[in-house]
Amino acid sequence: MINFGKYSEKVIFQGFSNTSDGAGGILSSSVNVLTTFARVNQTRGNNAIESQELVLPNTYEIAIQFRNSFTPSEDHRILYRSKYYKILSVRLDDQRQHKEYIIQMIGIQ
Repeated sequence: MINFGKYSEKVIFQGFSNTSDGAGGILSSSVNVLTTFARVNQTRGNNAIESQELVLPNTYEIAIQFRNSFTPSEDHRILYRSKYYKILSVRLDDQRQHKEYIIQMIGIQ
């Protein structure tokens, strides 16, 4: 049985859409793809990540319920608590009773 109470934080997955600006150029804008609840845990950044940042980055591991209609990828970004995060990796955790996506993300603002 799925324990929905453990998914207590609201996250928004965003994709990007290109539109014409009318003068021959292209504008890129973000589009909300999915709003859902997730389990969020802050993690330490590894040495490779920390060496690229001047300050300690905000790194998190989040888990969301599997759904057939959405597959998260590195092409999405996540809006969580009014901050944007880049997806570093996505894996599908297939337990006996249910499936969930485990996502590593890092702050980009």
